[in-house]
Amino acid sequence: TDLTLKPRLQAGKELKRLSDQLTRVHTIEEAVRWGEALNAWHERWETLIDERTMAKDDPANPKAGHQSWWWTHQELRRCYRRLEHLFQDRQLFAFLEPELTAGGPVERTTNRLEGGVNPPIKRTLLQHHGLPESHMRRACEWHCYMKTDNPDPASLIRDEHHQPQPAPKRETRQEQDEPEHYGTAINWNEFHTPVRYPNTTL
Repeated sequence: TDLTLKPRLQAGKELKRLSDQLTRVHTIEEAVRWGEALNAWHERWETLIDERTMAKDDPANPKAGHQSWWWTHQELRRCYRRLEHLFQDRQLFAFLEPELTAGGPVERTTNRLEGGVNPPIKRTLLQHHGLPESHMRRACEWHCYMKTDNPDPASLIRDEHHQPQPAPKRETRQEQDEPEHYGTAINWNEFHTPVRYPNTTL
């Protein structure tokens, strides 16, 4: 999102082409070559992305109101830094990691998860948004369990589940040895007194 579809600068055009090649990387060798190309791009344009604009030289810029300087090509610099960090952290081509591919090829994107598994889980949580966090996790686990090859919910029912425990008794204030500040009923004598009111015939 840091680069437009049609970058204006030559450096931006080259970085855009390099980022478009990400979808065509399928092997470790191709990933290594892509990383080398990214490093070569940085060597060519390092001076450009390190340029700074001083607030005193561009006082009309909104940034000048709260910054003394800023990167002149901030979006281009941010895009490169993001790609560099992802590559260095081995996250950009995680689907090629030997630990993951030991059992066979791994999907290069999470499209199948986002389009097939995650939406129903999100809908479940949305429809039951009042659940406590522990119950939310159980709901997600239950949904995933029901997506397994041969789910058998009846096998999870144990004998004690057929004998529900009685609800715990709620203690009153008297049982808790706490003073009762307010009564729980109306006392008839509080509203009727045998003393005759003044200026009455009774």
